Amino acid sequence: FPLAKDATNLVVERVDLGEAAPIDAAVETITRRMSAGEYRAKDLAAALQRVSELVYAPLARHLTNVSHLIVCPDGQLSRLPFEMLSPPSDFGATRPARVKYLIEEKTISYVGSGREVARLAAGQTGPKSKVQGPKSVVMGNPDFDLDLGSARVSRAVADVSSATNGLEAGRFQLRAGGPRSLRSRELDARGIKFTPLPGAGDEARAVAKLLGEDCVLRLGADAREAELKAVQSPRVLHLATHGFFLSDQELNREIREIRERPAGLFVSGPGMDSFSPLSRISRGSRFEDWENPLVRCGIALAGANHAARITNAIAEDGLLTGLEASLLNLQGTELVILSACDSGTGEVKTGEGVMSLRRAFRIAGAESVLASHWQVSDQATSRLMTEFMRRWRGGAPRAQAWREAQLSLLRDTKEKDFSNPYFWAAFTLTGQWR
Repeated sequence: FPLAKDATNLVVERVDLGEAAPIDAAVETITRRMSAGEYRAKDLAAALQRVSELVYAPLARHLTNVSHLIVCPDGQLSRLPFEMLSPPSDFGATRPARVKYLIEEKTISYVGSGREVARLAAGQTGPKSKVQGPKSVVMGNPDFDLDLGSARVSRAVADVSSATNGLEAGRFQLRAGGPRSLRSRELDARGIKFTPLPGAGDEARAVAKLLGEDCVLRLGADAREAELKAVQSPRVLHLATHGFFLSDQELNREIREIRERPAGLFVSGPGMDSFSPLSRISRGSRFEDWENPLVRCGIALAGANHAARITNAIAEDGLLTGLEASLLNLQGTELVILSACDSGTGEVKTGEGVMSLRRAFRIAGAESVLASHWQVSDQATSRLMTEFMRRWRGGAPRAQAWREAQLSLLRDTKEKDFSNPYFWAAFTLTGQWR
């Protein structure tokens, strides 16, 4: 833990939150309801109160003089925006006239690991990184029906050609139904269909205007995967489009059989070391059978509705997976905004956080990433991102600008529907908070 300037001592408190099971169960209820857009469900309020009492209440007495919380969540808590928890002052038998949220008392940001706190806190706020490009890049409302059949091969994906086949012809489809304003649909086994996002186009134009003349704006047919892969350390990368996350696919019979064999049983074969544990899994099965969670998350760009027609693994198909995103050149990029549904959703690995688009863009070098935990309202998100960008460009630190943007929706009496955390708490800021 880094000592503050002129500090003579440091007290570190470890607080035991108790059993994980009741916390995980409440988080599961919250994320399930929010993901389904059921933000008025009766059990949602009870689950939020439960998590507030189990997770935040034990910490609150240590944080009375703290204005900024830096959260490094693990396990199921990685799926929870702490902003929508209630402070202890809101607890009690008598239900208050209006629920109070933690975001109203604290600025909250997130890090992927505890060691990031020292590194980011020591970061300079002076001259920008020398590797940062001179421009920002904004993409919005791609033309998902663009015909990419004759498009040239994208230049930067040869090394991940097997990964780009994660969405094969006929494997997945966007389920029909649900609000058309949502930016994500669950994918299943019947094909893919992404709907236009006019609100995302308006958002992209507004953000590009705020970023000034040095911003490159790509809309419609120009919001292409090849264009995104060609970026070189933009100051800001803003993507307003559909996002997706695919749940883990069932392991094939071969792998299931291998996993069900007794622990002491090894498999031998041509070229295999019968005494190596790796022979049971890595050598005993095909690597492509093990689905990388970074291949199962991604964003849709121009031509995404015709991705199934692209059979060349290194060709542009309109779908940027998390694995491809991790290979982008974002060293020196101050901020990536993933203004899409489920952009922070991924596979939870205890001790490792969430393997998601958020993680992918951080791996690529972005200082901080704004990403969502559930499907979001097109209109609310457009407003939220515009409010944030206006404040940040005005000189406010990232975390402060984001908090003020969230509060603008929470407290706006003209847009009462947006006061629910479903609208303003979907996105969280990970990484540099300054």
